[in-house]
Amino acid sequence: MSSEQDIEDIVQEVYIKAHNAEQEKVIEQPKAFLFKIAKNLALDELNKKSRLVTHYIEDCIAAIPLEKTASMESEVEANESLTLYCEAIEQLPDKCKQIFLMRKVYGLKHKDIATELGISLSSVEKHLKLGGAFCQQYISHKKGSVSAVADNVSELRKRNLR
Repeated sequence: MSSEQDIEDIVQEVYIKAHNAEQEKVIEQPKAFLFKIAKNLALDELNKKSRLVTHYIEDCIAAIPLEKTASMESEVEANESLTLYCEAIEQLPDKCKQIFLMRKVYGLKHKDIATELGISLSSVEKHLKLGGAFCQQYISHKKGSVSAVADNVSELRKRNLR
């Protein structure tokens, strides 16, 4: 977790959940049970934050005022690319999206992601590779669709001018 407060909140919630579970049945391995609850809560928190970051990025894109400059076209293109990138990330499977955001947004190392999620380093690398390839393909496909529409519009204009 990124802050001391997040850790303290999770620890408190772990004890509450453990206490409630203990009221219902006897816990045979309390230490393992506590760690499992903590891991699940931490992963839930990371998922929430990754969704918030994606929505925050989208909100920021919408709030960016467009200034009339010589590079207006490049700014618009950059905004469109960022929007497409966010759309592509949203399309990833949950596990892949989580790993991709942990690396690209939070800047965690591959080894730290593997440790955090309890998976192998090669699984992390596989998910990152697949996520990156998917995002590139998604963006290329979407830009191809946009340029095809632009080509069609240009062709229609040429025909109307003749």
